[in-house]
Amino acid sequence: MSDPSRLRPWIQATWLGWLLGIPCIIGLALLGEAVGNGALQVLVGAGMGLGVGAVQAWRCRALVGAAGPWVVVTTACLALPFLVTDVAREMDHPLPYFLPVLVAIGGLLTGAGQAWLLGRRYRSVLAWVPASVVGWSLAAATSLVTDMRYRDVLPRGVPGLALILVVLGSGGVLLGVATGLPLSRFQRME
Repeated sequence: MSDPSRLRPWIQATWLGWLLGIPCIIGLALLGEAVGNGALQVLVGAGMGLGVGAVQAWRCRALVGAAGPWVVVTTACLALPFLVTDVAREMDHPLPYFLPVLVAIGGLLTGAGQAWLLGRRYRSVLAWVPASVVGWSLAAATSLVTDMRYRDVLPRGVPGLALILVVLGSGGVLLGVATGLPLSRFQRME
């Protein structure tokens, strides 16, 4: 049995969180620069996880439960793959860096952590994990529009910038739909 009343607020919260994640990444990078570690990639995962997790928890508390654990799990789990690449680089064993792959791994970890939290409120939440991987992967794929290799196919000037912003902004909607569909079907525990 599906509860469509959950879907719209979830998509909105996830989209707003995605948009908030961008200044969170910038803010953490500036903070990192201030202490001499601005090149750390963990700040990318932590910033986006913080933005998405915080707005989801704030706007959809009735769905996800206590805000604190939701924000911590989302932030930490999305940041972990980036932290691993940072540590490997510092140990002179750099790993390949490709944002969509790291975000997909972060989506798997985030999905597992969030499924554990959702399992306290709903029955049969395992569908959350693959939905999270798909959602985060689709969202991260929107960043490819900013890749320099594709600059020649984008319109120049304001139209090109507008297209980039629309595509990047759609990441939150894609993540919200991918995770919102199973969330709308979860049955509450009695």
